Amino acid sequence: MQWLRDPQRDSRQHIRAAQQALVYAGYPHGDAVTEVTTHLHRVRAALAAPRHAMLAGFLTGASMVLGVFLVLTLALGGLGLVMGAAGDSGTPGEFTPAAPPTPQAAPNPGSPLGILPAVAVAAPVLGLAGAGMSRVTRNRWRRAGVLQTFVNLRPRRRYLLEAAAVWLAVAGLIVLIVWALAGPQLGANVAQMLAFFGIPIGAAAFSAWFPKVYAWILPRVSPLDAAAAARPIIEREAARQIKTERDFYGASGYDRTAYDRNRWADEILGTETQGYFAEAQRRDDTARDIAHRSGSYSYGVSGGRRLARYALIAGGLTVVGWLFIQRLVWIMWPFDTPEEFGVGVDVVALLLGLALGLALTWLYARYFEGL
Repeated sequence: MQWLRDPQRDSRQHIRAAQQALVYAGYPHGDAVTEVTTHLHRVRAALAAPRHAMLAGFLTGASMVLGVFLVLTLALGGLGLVMGAAGDSGTPGEFTPAAPPTPQAAPNPGSPLGILPAVAVAAPVLGLAGAGMSRVTRNRWRRAGVLQTFVNLRPRRRYLLEAAAVWLAVAGLIVLIVWALAGPQLGANVAQMLAFFGIPIGAAAFSAWFPKVYAWILPRVSPLDAAAAARPIIEREAARQIKTERDFYGASGYDRTAYDRNRWADEILGTETQGYFAEAQRRDDTARDIAHRSGSYSYGVSGGRRLARYALIAGGLTVVGWLFIQRLVWIMWPFDTPEEFGVGVDVVALLLGLALGLALTWLYARYFEGL
């Protein structure tokens, strides 16, 4: 099927022209192919129609659930065959009477068929998560500037907050479904374990695999020609890079090459209506973007505001850790009355929650903000 192989939405002429522009700029051919392919994915995610992007995101989330189900089915089926072969082997010559046939019963909950109801519920739920993540991806690359530049992208970490909002909504939906299906008593314990362990781990795994699967499914849903939109961006950045090198090293080093990339760069830049002041403004904007990225969230923020931010993060994480540890102790060692729980357990849970909050805040400040 052509749909499964490669729908070829992008014009090959524009793809080759974009790759050739990067070769002119000094990229090896393999790196030029990789860079153009990566930028095409980003441009398509930023320009695809919202309905196509959300449909592709939904299909991505649902297909990931089905993929996990198929892997578990094959693993459990293979394990069953191995165990059955080991159980059937006996002493030679020994006759074992066959057991009478038993009526067909409902699927065992521990068998692969027993998790079909869970798959039927999880597929649309994670499909909604994929639809939300498609919107997050669209906003992320639009804010980064993939529709204006190829080199000087301006990544913003705001998309992490948007992804967290999507997963909070999905987590609430999952908890409500589990609570309704498992009953009030069992559902409360299972929902808490899901909220603190299952959903965060699942969200991390989903976020790691989503971009690759989404980049494969989106071209099969959206008819957008991303190469036509990406080609002028890549050519303009490559021409500017050539002009910068020529101004620094001089034109004599390039006049005797096999291809006249100076002439090509002049033709590309000649189509722009930018003058000297516009070029200077672009360089100033690039310098500010680099300074902003190097300073991360601490750029232009006073020390008092940073301390207030860290205190808020540490306080929130401490409360969450305290409640989680307290509930975990209650589940592992059930008490008949709240008085048996004791104040000492509360104090220990609070101290552990405080240590967890401070440690995670330090990791946030050290690796997320680069302090």
